[in-house]
Amino acid sequence: MERKVQYDVVGSARKKSFAAVFLLFPLGFFRPVQAASGIEGASFLDIPVGAGPAALGAAYTALATDAYAPTWNPAGLGRLTGNEVAAQHLAYLESMNYEYLSFVHPLDAPQGSVTRRGIGFSMQYLGSGDINRTDINADGTPVNNGDSIGTFSSHFASYNLSYGQTLTEKLAVGLTGKLINAKIDDVGANAYAADLGALYAANENIQLGASLTNMGTPIKFISEGDNLPMAFRVGAAYKPNAHYLVSVEGVYEKNGAANFHSGAEWRPMEAFSLRAGYRTDTLSGLSPLAGLSTGMALHLWGQEFAYAWIPYGDLGDTQYFSMLIRFGARAEARRNLIQYQAIKAHRSSAGRTTEAISTEPEYQQLMQLLSDDDVHAAQAPTTHRSSELRAPS
Repeated sequence: MERKVQYDVVGSARKKSFAAVFLLFPLGFFRPVQAASGIEGASFLDIPVGAGPAALGAAYTALATDAYAPTWNPAGLGRLTGNEVAAQHLAYLESMNYEYLSFVHPLDAPQGSVTRRGIGFSMQYLGSGDINRTDINADGTPVNNGDSIGTFSSHFASYNLSYGQTLTEKLAVGLTGKLINAKIDDVGANAYAADLGALYAANENIQLGASLTNMGTPIKFISEGDNLPMAFRVGAAYKPNAHYLVSVEGVYEKNGAANFHSGAEWRPMEAFSLRAGYRTDTLSGLSPLAGLSTGMALHLWGQEFAYAWIPYGDLGDTQYFSMLIRFGARAEARRNLIQYQAIKAHRSSAGRTTEAISTEPEYQQLMQLLSDDDVHAAQAPTTHRSSELRAPS
């Protein structure tokens, strides 16, 4: 009986030790953590989701008006133009993989209301893969001479439900609720958290964003709990035209650390873009190269297929693959395109060519929102649609 008790104590210590390593190693980006309990639990929530956001140096809080909004800033759900799905695979360090899946849906506005609303669901999953199992006897000697006695696996996951809406034409707010689940070998833990977000469109080219993330209960393994990686993010994005984008963001963590994220995108043609970014919270103990991120994306028929590469020096590289799929646009987006067709015809009659007008950023953005069928329908408006355009507001 005494040997069994000693073994249980040793086994628990081993599991707790591995839990700390698994929490801190891949997820805190190898930086010192100063939470009250010594480490932060579920720090996998700090790993960027989406190849596009990751390539932009994780400066995405002011840009999240797509299927990444449930994770980056739920206020962006109030700015959706249609149903969207995002999916990601990340080959992380060692044998770990990080997966992401989300679906977002804009809700119809109540009769007579100008409020725009949207909901979203997302899931983040970090898996360790198979890990060799070793153990020690009660007297401290290794079992099987320290060789593997089998394998086990571990994971962290977050299941998120989000809601966002506009309060005014410029301001949107949102909320995400999270169920966080973790399992290390046969030891499990759960936690609950929430994110708050806001987006403000300062003008046609500048958007501001802020979010307060991971406010929740500690995640508890065995008998000790670790705080979640709570942080406040504030950022700004500037898009002077359809070819260039710049985004910056400050991150202020509960443990007192402050970091800076930045990113830029160059889109020389409609179907292709290049991205690069830099962040400071991945630099502790590593070379300056560890703050770099870069990537590219193909934009085909309104869909995005993206890749990002993020180096961590001697620790290795991480590679993102993600896609962002859109399923049509809101009715008002279709009406906007119809209206733009009329404007284009007017400008063309004034001496500007159709080819020149079709390169305008506003026209390109509207075209992106629509499927081919929507575009054809918009370009051949019916008598009813024409009369609708002439109706007084």
